[in-house]
Amino acid sequence: MKLHLLSVYFLGSSLVCAQWGGEPRIPLSHTTDRAAAASGMFDRNGQKADPDRLTVLRQRKVQHSFADETPAEREIRLERAAAIKKGFLHAWNGYKKYAYGADEIDVLAKKPKTTRNGWGATLVDALDTLWIMDLKEEFWEARDFVAKLDFKKDGGQLAKVFETNIRYVGGLLSAYELSLDKTFLQKATELTDLLLPAFNTPFGLPWQMLNITTGVGSSESPGKTSTNLAELGTFQMEFFRLSQLTGNATYHEAAQKVLKVMLEKNNPADGNPNYVIPGLYPIDFDMMTGKFTNRAAYWGGGGDSFYEYLIKTYILSDFMLQRNLELWTESIQAFKQYAVARSNQGSLFTGFVDGAKFYPYTDTFTNFIPGTLALASKIVGSETYFKLAVDLLDGGYTTFDNMPSALGAEAIRFVRDNVPSDYLMLRENAKQQVSEYGFALEREYYLLRPELIESHFYLYRMTGNTTYSDRVWKIWQGIQRNCRVADGYVGTADVSVDASASGTMNSIDSTESFFFAETFMYL
Repeated sequence: MKLHLLSVYFLGSSLVCAQWGGEPRIPLSHTTDRAAAASGMFDRNGQKADPDRLTVLRQRKVQHSFADETPAEREIRLERAAAIKKGFLHAWNGYKKYAYGADEIDVLAKKPKTTRNGWGATLVDALDTLWIMDLKEEFWEARDFVAKLDFKKDGGQLAKVFETNIRYVGGLLSAYELSLDKTFLQKATELTDLLLPAFNTPFGLPWQMLNITTGVGSSESPGKTSTNLAELGTFQMEFFRLSQLTGNATYHEAAQKVLKVMLEKNNPADGNPNYVIPGLYPIDFDMMTGKFTNRAAYWGGGGDSFYEYLIKTYILSDFMLQRNLELWTESIQAFKQYAVARSNQGSLFTGFVDGAKFYPYTDTFTNFIPGTLALASKIVGSETYFKLAVDLLDGGYTTFDNMPSALGAEAIRFVRDNVPSDYLMLRENAKQQVSEYGFALEREYYLLRPELIESHFYLYRMTGNTTYSDRVWKIWQGIQRNCRVADGYVGTADVSVDASASGTMNSIDSTESFFFAETFMYL
């Protein structure tokens, strides 16, 4: 998630001054007062961070220095950056012409689309990209739009709380980090205060949906009380940072309570039949009982950002949130042992784990793992897990590189090495795809998602290895061939077909805010 990158960059050494005597407190960089917030500062055994260990962690070098970049490499990098900025402007100008201030643009239909309450999801989510690309005129114009937003007008839609947090609150906080314009912090606070009623449940677990006007929450499935792991756990970074910036611990406490309840209600020692492997948390959750409702655990869609936020919020906290570290450590160890497998082509992929049974299925959301794991490995100094990150990234890249379009499918199935039953269970056309590509296409479309590109960005910045930037450039060329249209970019329906070869584009008119906010940022 972009908030982590921006926050850590700007916090830098300012967090080193975190206080350690007495009551645990959130370290703040832009305010003089500190908000008391004990939640998460201790592990399950009541231990807080070791000051000596903190000194080591704070001195870890994560980024490559790039002092050895040659003039030729610099020229290529700058040429590519200019080309990608030109592509962003092509998309932004289409949005500005036909849908400015709308949540999304229907590029092919040339009209606005309301999908996130009508508050301008694309504009808000893309604020940091505008700044980073030095599009300051566009940035300040967007700032004026943000200043006039009235979040109490919900566009006639229920707010999806998780999405509102990552796209709006995250976008506003990132814009504040970059510009220090208090309008963005004020708006982030205003919106988060409107989201807090979603946490008014028996155990403080947030509803998936919220009527902003009435403050009444609900599940996405009418009449149900179900939610999923990602939607429960993906508040930690934004809420922690907002508590830092405002001095109000309420936000951090709300996000951390989710972890506390999850652990208390699902202790493996209590014999919960749905929680089989400690650290591999099932996706499905009942918010009224606080318990997992089945055994299916997955680091892709439905679980992904829960794990991502564990370690990134720990880093953002200046390594103070010991519970986050403890849960991440337990989870990544279980992940390594139970949730990855090599295909019969030698690629390492993440899979779906139901109880203790592994299913060779993976979606594009799992491509966040290599970058996040590499970051964590650099900080704690683990060569073993850094290699795991590299292997997973190489595997994820094959799902793009082996396609004629150079773009990856939304989801694939693979055949594990020495597990012939995986192959026998496939449909005939899927068997043909395994022979041709090394895996079968489960959902063959590409919707401009950023995860694989993001992980390549991380590995490039950590190692300086231009292999990673070269790969991303190849993906960008695939986007140009298969997704670029007159007024922007759209999804492609079948990654096994390249438009330059077929002469036709089979488009999906979908351009979500993350394309502007994340895909372009990491390109």
